[in-house]
Amino acid sequence: MGLKTRLALARTLVWVGLQPCPEVLRELVGGLCAGRADVIVLVQPDAGADDLLLGYRIGLQASDGRAILGLATAAWLARRARADLVAADAGVAPVRAHEYSLTLAVANQLAELELVLDDVNVDAVVVTPDLVDRAVALAPPTEVDSKPWFAQTDSLGQARALVEAGARRLALPTIVSQSQLGMSPRQLVDAYRGTLADTWRAEMEQVTFTTLHRGHQTLPRTLAAGTLEVEDADLSPSTGHRERGPDDHW
Repeated sequence: MGLKTRLALARTLVWVGLQPCPEVLRELVGGLCAGRADVIVLVQPDAGADDLLLGYRIGLQASDGRAILGLATAAWLARRARADLVAADAGVAPVRAHEYSLTLAVANQLAELELVLDDVNVDAVVVTPDLVDRAVALAPPTEVDSKPWFAQTDSLGQARALVEAGARRLALPTIVSQSQLGMSPRQLVDAYRGTLADTWRAEMEQVTFTTLHRGHQTLPRTLAAGTLEVEDADLSPSTGHRERGPDDHW
């Protein structure tokens, strides 16, 4: 299944910090995947390039293809990591790290939301809770051709309210440390997926069926024309087991 098909079927996105050491990050990513997290994005603004590259490689090994793994970082570093998804604020030009890579934009204002929903170079969007009503109107989740968007949530209680308001995909709070969770990573994802289960069962069957059907019929896409930046050399689709960056930093 291609990355774009998997993104269209995604229900949960998890922001993850690098954690105190590689072993903890490996355990955390593995636990999130066991709970069926669909998208995991590594974000650590104060980290050095080598640490982010190592973190991405560890994340790939731990996820073993079970989740789309992304990076929220500068374009040049995402390219160097060949991240399968590149996350950035809505005002930043979308960048693909390799030919089949995905792009994710974070919208905090209505104007940003409208802009990224119309941008063919943006594959998915994360919206703040106050934008959920407008996102539902502009890109109804139950319509197959709507761009996927995730409602950012801070708690399970808020997640339930956002689902009631029409959100069908959730971006979980950033995991800075496992100690903040109060439950295992698997239980965390299970709990958030549980808030979506009834609505996906009742409303999203056609989206799932059509997305899978299209995924089987569609050849790998080529890059869209325009301002989208890509790495010129040595591009390849994700195998889930590429070596990246230095061997021993943190």
